[in-house]
Amino acid sequence: MRNDSVLIFRKFEWSDLDAISGIENRSFEVGPYSGEEIIDMFANPLAFNYVAVDGDKIAGYVVAIPLDNSSADVESIAVDPSYQGSGVGSKLLAYIEEEMKARGFSLSVLEVREKNHEGLKFYEKNGYKVLEKLNNYYSEHFRESRHAVRMTKILK
Repeated sequence: MRNDSVLIFRKFEWSDLDAISGIENRSFEVGPYSGEEIIDMFANPLAFNYVAVDGDKIAGYVVAIPLDNSSADVESIAVDPSYQGSGVGSKLLAYIEEEMKARGFSLSVLEVREKNHEGLKFYEKNGYKVLEKLNNYYSEHFRESRHAVRMTKILK
């Protein structure tokens, strides 16, 4: 991301699918969502989803889905590798958390692979705490594990 760039957040549009699929495949070495899974996730009538745009390029995306009246799940968040480390992920996460609060949710929930040390550090830096370990949560191994951890953040 250029220093003079202005990041714009907007609702997902169906024309964003190819860019999102590309980000997904470049961001996750194991278990990226397939094109069909991405369509299903974004087509969910309860989902709220946004993209971060830098000029004419999508830098990242985030999708949240309500779990109940008080909590919503960060179903997926990904940042194009060329933007990683620039703060785009934290800004996307903060953006969706603000949307959660605006919709009346008080708790953000997410799952991350237990061996995804970079992801765990990112979420902890953004105020998430480990709630529980989920054994064999994923079908594919990542760093010799299929386990995940569920993390939560109280939205204030």
